[in-house]
Amino acid sequence: MNTIYKSILGIWLLIGFTGCSKYLEEKSQDEVRPSSVAELQQLLMGEVYPAGSYTPGFHPYLDLMTDDMVSNFNPGLAGPTLYKQYEGPYTWRSDMFELMEAAMTPGAIDTYAHYYRRIKGCNVVLEMIDGVRGDEGERENVRAQALAMRSFYYFMLVNLFAQPYNAPGIDRETAPGVELILSSVVKDEYPRRASIKKVYDQIEADLMKALPLIRQHGSGNSKFRVTTGFVYTLLSRLSLYQEKWEQAAQYASDGLTLNSSLLRLASVPYPGTWSDPATNIYSINSPEAIWLGYANGSEYREMGRFDYDILNFCLSPELRSKYDFTRTNTSNRGDLRMRYFYYWDYLDYDWTIYVPILGKKLGGSNSSNVVKGMRVAELYLNRAEANIIQYLKNGDEALRASALSDLNFLRSNRYDTRNVAYVPVDFSGQALLDFCRDERRRELSFEDHRWFDLRRYGMPEIRHKFQTTASQAPVEYVLQKNDKRYTLPIPRSALIRNPNLEPNP
Repeated sequence: MNTIYKSILGIWLLIGFTGCSKYLEEKSQDEVRPSSVAELQQLLMGEVYPAGSYTPGFHPYLDLMTDDMVSNFNPGLAGPTLYKQYEGPYTWRSDMFELMEAAMTPGAIDTYAHYYRRIKGCNVVLEMIDGVRGDEGERENVRAQALAMRSFYYFMLVNLFAQPYNAPGIDRETAPGVELILSSVVKDEYPRRASIKKVYDQIEADLMKALPLIRQHGSGNSKFRVTTGFVYTLLSRLSLYQEKWEQAAQYASDGLTLNSSLLRLASVPYPGTWSDPATNIYSINSPEAIWLGYANGSEYREMGRFDYDILNFCLSPELRSKYDFTRTNTSNRGDLRMRYFYYWDYLDYDWTIYVPILGKKLGGSNSSNVVKGMRVAELYLNRAEANIIQYLKNGDEALRASALSDLNFLRSNRYDTRNVAYVPVDFSGQALLDFCRDERRRELSFEDHRWFDLRRYGMPEIRHKFQTTASQAPVEYVLQKNDKRYTLPIPRSALIRNPNLEPNP
C-alpha cells in the first residue's frame, strides 16, 4: 500500500460519518498523514472527484422520476427483476432507497451517504491544507478545489433532500435543509439539519472564497478538476434556482467570456449502427466541456433491456416528440441531438426498427467515460432563461433579443447544417419562456437537470403507468402538483446513523 493510500486509510479510520467520540477509539497502526500539497491533490482525485471512480453513481435513478421516462410491461424473463429494481423511484415510493437496496439495483447506492463521503474528503483537505509543505500557489489551488467541490455536493444534496428554494409559502429561514457538516472532527452531539437558507448561504460563501483563488492559481487545471468556468457555472445555476435573474445572467456571461464554444454536431461524422459519435459533448476533446464530472455511459443501459420487442423503461414519447429529427432524410436530418445524445438499439428481431432508448452522451475513442458534469450549453440556457424572465417583467426588448440569440446559437450547433442552413426561431411573451424550457429539456436531458427543473418550475403533476406481471392491470401513479414527494425521502440508514436527523414527510 503506497503512502497516499495509507494516508487516506488512516484519515477515514479517524473520521466518522456522524456520531459520538466513542467511535474513534481505534486507530490504524499504519496511519500516515498527508504531508504535502501534492498528496492532498491526490486525495482530492481519489476521494472527492467522482470521474474515474469505481464506486457507483450518485443517483442513477433520478430521470426515472421525471416525465422524460416511461415504463412498458414486458413478459420476458428479465422483466420482474428490472421492475423490482426501479419500482421505488418510478412510483415515488417513500421507501424507495430501501426497495432499491433490497432489489440490488445497479449503482443505486445510498445517495445521501455517498454525497457526505465526498464532502468529508473536502473537509479533510481544508483542515490539513495549511499544515503541509508545498508551493503556495498549488496550496491555494487545492484549497479552491475543495471549497468548490464541497459547494457542488451541498447544492445537489439540498436540491434532492429539501424543499425547492422557491416552493410556495416556504420559510427558508426555518425550513429544514440538510446536515451542514464543515469539519471532519467528530463531535459528541449529532448534527441537526440546517435551514435551506443557511445551506444556500454556505454554498455561495464557499464559491466566493474559491473564485479568486482558482482564477489566480488554477489556470492549469484539467477538465476533470475545478476550474474558473466550473465556479461561474455553479454560481449561475445557484442564482437561477434562487430566482436572482440578473445575477444568474451575469455569472453565465462571466463563464462564457472564458469559453463560448459549442460542439457543432454537423461536423461530427454521423454515427453508424451500434456506434457512438466519434466526438460528443462530454468527450475529452469537446470544446464545450467545462467539467467532466460523474456517471458513465452505461448508467441507464440496464433499464433499457428488452425482450419481445418491448422496452422495460425508455425515453418517453413526449420527450421524443420535442426533437425535430428525421433519421431517414440523409441530406437533412434536422436536430442531431436525437441521434448523438441517446443510446439507440434495434427494437425487433429483424433488426429493422431502430429507436432511441435512453440517454448516452459519450463519444467514441475520445470518450471521457462520463456523461454528466458541466457544459457551455448550460451557460447559454441559464442566461437565456434569466433574461427572458426579466423581459417578461419589464418588457425590455434587448433582453428578449439576447435570449433569442443565445437559443439560436445553441440550436445552430445542434442541427444538421451540411446542406441546409439553420433557420432561427423567433418568439415573444410566454411562448418564448415555454420554448426556452423545452430547449433546456432537449439539451440537458439525462444529466440530472430535469428533476431539479421540474421542482423550480412549480412542481407540476406527473403520471406514470406501471405494470409488473401479466395478471396485474396497469396502475397509474400520480405525483400531484406541489407534491411533498418532490423532495426525496431521507434513507432509513441515515436516520439510524443520526437520531437528530429529521425525516422528510
